[in-house]
Amino acid sequence: MKIRDLTYFSKLVSLKNFTAVADYFSVSQPAITMAIKRLEDEFNTVLLHRDQSHQSILLTPSGQQLLKHANRIIDEAALTNLDMASLKTEQIRFGLPPIIGNYFFPKAASQLAKTNLLDQLLVTEAGSSELLAALENGKLDIALLGSTHSLNNDGLSATLLAKHHFKIIVSPRSHLASLKKIAFQDLHNEKFIMQTEDFVHPTAFGALNKISCIDPQIIYKTGDIALLKSMIHENIGIGFLTETAITPQDDIISLDLTDSFQPEFLISLVFRQSQLLSQTKQNLIHQLTQSLGSYSSNTNQLGK
Repeated sequence: MKIRDLTYFSKLVSLKNFTAVADYFSVSQPAITMAIKRLEDEFNTVLLHRDQSHQSILLTPSGQQLLKHANRIIDEAALTNLDMASLKTEQIRFGLPPIIGNYFFPKAASQLAKTNLLDQLLVTEAGSSELLAALENGKLDIALLGSTHSLNNDGLSATLLAKHHFKIIVSPRSHLASLKKIAFQDLHNEKFIMQTEDFVHPTAFGALNKISCIDPQIIYKTGDIALLKSMIHENIGIGFLTETAITPQDDIISLDLTDSFQPEFLISLVFRQSQLLSQTKQNLIHQLTQSLGSYSSNTNQLGK
């Protein structure tokens, strides 16, 4: 069984036209026909029927079964090629979301520089959901990710480095500034400035909305955390932000939530289990775990 034949078969199911598949791969139409015949001969079955009236193809039950396996094999072959190529370089394809990259990762940067690991990082900056997908499809080796739930699954190894709380942030001029804590349901009439959907925050915010049975007005969304905090400082609205990103220099007030249910901002070090970790990658994982795990413990003891 050739992976190329499976690739042609999968694309044929998608495009439903032999000529279109041949054009897509820049091969002759007979090459596609022969690939399908080889697969049918190998499995001693019929995979598809041509629907001449509609100029399309119809999958048989055998074809439907093969498609499930074919897509997994094609994905695994692509992943294998990326992992094999990654072994030939000392560079580490590393994922960093904005908040973790700006406010959490720097705690480990000096140690990484001392051990000559910092200049080995080929960094991709994006939202955690996008970086997680890149990890799973082999485009990244290791990432620091934010989430509201554990990221462990059959294909990933995730080490939890920190659990941070979400806070309500307000301007010193806000009518809420004198408070130290508040229930989420008491914010139903407030106007929020929120993060865009590639952040973890909208997921946690939506969960609190649902449990509290409220739907506060969101007047502005941004992926720029500095802009978000600046707008809140100007009392344009209030915000919902992990304590990870709140610093004394921001000149904003953070309020604790009193709700019994509160989602947490989890920071994890994640990599795929199927990849062979080079010594450099192992060193990076060790340094990040030691530096950031220790930092998290210290800040928790200080009551951050």
